[in-house]
Amino acid sequence: MQDNRQQELEAIAKRFGLSVGFVEAALSVKQAGTVAEKVEAFARERRLIEQGNPEAVARQHEKGRLTARERIDALADDGDFEELDSWHRPYETGFDIGEEAGQGDGVVIGHGTIDGRPVTIWAQDATVMDGTIGTVHARKVTMIMENALNARTPIIGIFDSQGLRAHDAIQYPDFYSFGSMAHFQTLASGVIPKIGLVMGPCSGELAIIAGLCDFIFMVRNTSYMYLMPPASSIDSQRLGDPWAVHAKIGSCDVLVENEKDCLLRCRQLLSYLPSSNTEGPPLVDTGDDPNRWEEELLEIVPVDSSKPYDMYKVVSLIVDNGEFFEIKRYFARNLITGFARLGGHTVGILASNPQSLGGCMTLDAADKMSRFVRFCDAFNIPLVWLCDTPAFLPAVDEETRGLIRHGSRMIMANSEATVPQITVTTRRRIGGGGLAMPGQCLGGDLLVAWPTFQSGLMGAEGAVAIMHRKQLAAISDETLRKQQEEKWIEEMQWGLDMQVREATQKIIDPRDTRPFLIKALKWLRNKKQDLPQKKHENFRM
Repeated sequence: MQDNRQQELEAIAKRFGLSVGFVEAALSVKQAGTVAEKVEAFARERRLIEQGNPEAVARQHEKGRLTARERIDALADDGDFEELDSWHRPYETGFDIGEEAGQGDGVVIGHGTIDGRPVTIWAQDATVMDGTIGTVHARKVTMIMENALNARTPIIGIFDSQGLRAHDAIQYPDFYSFGSMAHFQTLASGVIPKIGLVMGPCSGELAIIAGLCDFIFMVRNTSYMYLMPPASSIDSQRLGDPWAVHAKIGSCDVLVENEKDCLLRCRQLLSYLPSSNTEGPPLVDTGDDPNRWEEELLEIVPVDSSKPYDMYKVVSLIVDNGEFFEIKRYFARNLITGFARLGGHTVGILASNPQSLGGCMTLDAADKMSRFVRFCDAFNIPLVWLCDTPAFLPAVDEETRGLIRHGSRMIMANSEATVPQITVTTRRRIGGGGLAMPGQCLGGDLLVAWPTFQSGLMGAEGAVAIMHRKQLAAISDETLRKQQEEKWIEEMQWGLDMQVREATQKIIDPRDTRPFLIKALKWLRNKKQDLPQKKHENFRM
């Protein structure tokens, strides 16, 4: 009798792609005679779903990766995640998708809190059919995206999938597909923060969905993204490690060492961001004195513009507790971007990096700046520029790759920003650097400088080389020519030094930078600026 019972359970389990234990739990719901018994029976079903297939879970752990629910548990506040649609299963297509299809269709969705603030989360479950995307999977993700948009909460997507499930392709409807996921990613842009954690494979159209996030995290050695996977081992070698490649070309915003660090860093990033574009960023009591002076700032920047210095050190000495959350660290390293706090309020920091290309602007740096500026402007985050740039990099490669097009897009982003904007020039703001690090003519609110400030269309040496080229060439004696050149440079430098007083609104003591910024941002906190009405801008791609 017992054998017959077991055979019946196994037959039902195979027919519906369920475990025998789940079938037993489902039957107990049907047979329960009281509400309490039904509650317990459903709870048993839910526990079985949450524990998953032990063998598949073990395989995931062997790869050094957590399961979807383990990731969510580490990301959200303890016990504060409410999973939705956990009982949904793949639609029957007539194809064999295995005996252990499982509930959830390879994705866990729901809502919870991070630091007490509501968030929406979806996480692909690689232990269920490798996290492949079928109709139910896409429907769940699409609907939770719509929920997040309507609820005005940040949405976090955890990517770990082998892509489209071939078994579902025969009946994959457009309204629940990659297209619908991309549509809601687009609708949510500039409305709620969107964070993508690539913690496994993410290829094909799914990589585009990840690319539509505001910020993408990747994990060393275990993450990869491809729109089209390498066709051969040779192509794979040419591409290199996907996580490293995407960090260097800017597709990855935050590269982390392991999964736990990824989830922790995601929590940290969210602490700087508002829940939606209708709110201001959260105010945090950092305990750092807003009037703190830093003597080290008096000596950190060399007067000689040919000497580099550590701009990261400058940032750390100015912001609250030296804490700086950098974005796109390995891309366009001549420009530093990231989030910090001043007086407990979130600010976006954009800083020249004299240790990389002398702080020159490049087309990659222009892209990096425009994307960061547009995000901060959309989410009411004030912008602080720390400028030390000798303008755009004069290079044939830059020009032939479209420097004008990329630079124009950056200037449009800077000009359209309506949040408070303050530029502090630590040393150089030469030529086109004034467009990259905007002053009042581009919509900036304050333009101040340290005493080491140098300005002008170009340096004295370059100006003399152009203005007196013929006169210098006519002097045959090298010693006389050198003496005359030095004389003209000295005269030109005197004129440039006089321009400094007119090219900035205030010369500030470097040690006073932190108190000055905090007071200025307090003054500008209620800034309101209306731009001409239009459907949208038409910037160069």
